[in-house]
Amino acid sequence: MEILSNIGLIAAVALFTLAANLVLTPSIIRIAHRFRWYDRPGNRKIHTVLVPRLGGIGIFISFFLGILVIPLVWGIGFGNPTAQFLTAKYVWLYVGFGAIFLLGLVDDFYNLRAILKLFIQAAAAAVVVIGGGLVVSSFTLPYLGKIDLGYFGYPLTILWVVGITNAVNLVDGMDGLGGGIAGFAALSMGIISLIQGGSTLAEYAPAIMAFALAGSVVGFLRFNFPPAKIFMGDSGSLFLGFALAVFPLMGISRAGSLGALLIPVTILLIPIIDTVAAIVRRLRKRQSIAMPDKEHIHHKLLALGLGERKILTVMYSVCAYLSIIAITSVILPKAVNVFIIIIVWVGLLLGYGIIHVLQSRKRELPEKQTKDKSDGASSAS
Repeated sequence: MEILSNIGLIAAVALFTLAANLVLTPSIIRIAHRFRWYDRPGNRKIHTVLVPRLGGIGIFISFFLGILVIPLVWGIGFGNPTAQFLTAKYVWLYVGFGAIFLLGLVDDFYNLRAILKLFIQAAAAAVVVIGGGLVVSSFTLPYLGKIDLGYFGYPLTILWVVGITNAVNLVDGMDGLGGGIAGFAALSMGIISLIQGGSTLAEYAPAIMAFALAGSVVGFLRFNFPPAKIFMGDSGSLFLGFALAVFPLMGISRAGSLGALLIPVTILLIPIIDTVAAIVRRLRKRQSIAMPDKEHIHHKLLALGLGERKILTVMYSVCAYLSIIAITSVILPKAVNVFIIIIVWVGLLLGYGIIHVLQSRKRELPEKQTKDKSDGASSAS
């Protein structure tokens, strides 16, 4: 009976955040138009018209209303005061969430320097990792056993949070893309947390937060699907990335070191691969890794002739596939789980490589034709 009550609470939270953001976002759009708070077109951007950029506000507010108000009301209605744990136990988590959201919001208006943003991101991650105690203290390698990280667990966990935060931020470059990837990730993390279960309501905290985030993101996507009426901005993408990096850490004691390492990486494999490729690409060109370009996965698919909706179909399908792999991995034996996940990782890397090669050849073809024409003209003269 208690399990059914907890599932009912989770469903209520998800529906509330969905409804709340469906109400909030139109108001944010109107305010943004009134004050001309737009994401303006540019050389590296896909959109060609003025679009409001503050959708992250609706995601953030609806998420927090869902995890704070609904559990409190639920606890009063069903006589379960432990539902109020979300307002006290996770104060460090709330501080980190608030800091990263405010960083993104300020950056939406003032375009902060990359080094400053990185420092604040690391500080917010440290608040959660050190203050909240959400640290990866060990991990398990197949056939090698458990490896204790000791004090190195703190910087490595902070690096994980900062890395995923920026990975989700970087992949948010097209209508519906960043929000869709984050929505699939939050939903699958919530389902995994439900499968793992627990004996107390507090152990359902990761599921409550993950489904709350999924609901708020779906509400946002109603207005972000192409042609977008609003973008989430850095306030949204940084917050989503930060939250998705932290959720797996909340269940680490039950998920085990292996699951805490492999499962979230699998769920977030698209932004991770895209970010690693961007870093390698910029280092090879001897550019700053913070230098923006038009070589991300969605840019490559656009260059191959796919429209925005077809790209979303492809990316959403891959996200759904990765989510299914991640969810089933908590049920399968560990040996089978690791084998399947490694195959999926290799397959997605090969797929990215094929897209990169096709896009490079298509880009080189016009250049070669232009050179041939130029050489022919020179010979004729």
